[in-house]
Amino acid sequence: MSFVNAGPSPVSLGVVAILSFGGLVVAAFASGYHLASHATTETVITTESGTSAEGASSVANAAAFAPIAGRVAEPLVDRDKAVLLAAPEDGAVVDELPSGRIVTISRESGDWLFVRYERDGKEREGWAHRINIERDEP
Repeated sequence: MSFVNAGPSPVSLGVVAILSFGGLVVAAFASGYHLASHATTETVITTESGTSAEGASSVANAAAFAPIAGRVAEPLVDRDKAVLLAAPEDGAVVDELPSGRIVTISRESGDWLFVRYERDGKEREGWAHRINIERDEP
């Protein structure tokens, strides 16, 4: 009586799995992706009263990229309009945008997006929370 081999052995499948995973690790290190970090830098601001290192660090750390089209999302959280701030998180309120307003996104800092838009023939800009903005990416 002879037995017919039904397929690869579990040992050979395990060896292939280990080699495949090793290949992924090598590819990740070769790409340099493991070197990426979100290092924070501190910006020194000179004022009339002296030098200060507070206030602009979150804006200075904003990641810039090619402008992306977007619009104010619907529904908005806790409000009927999206709040636009002068600085991420704790800046002064610059404007409130209704849902559907077309914006251009050009930077981000944490959960905040820097947007530009036109209103009354003037170019305006500010920081909006990412939950209030939809990206129109292809």
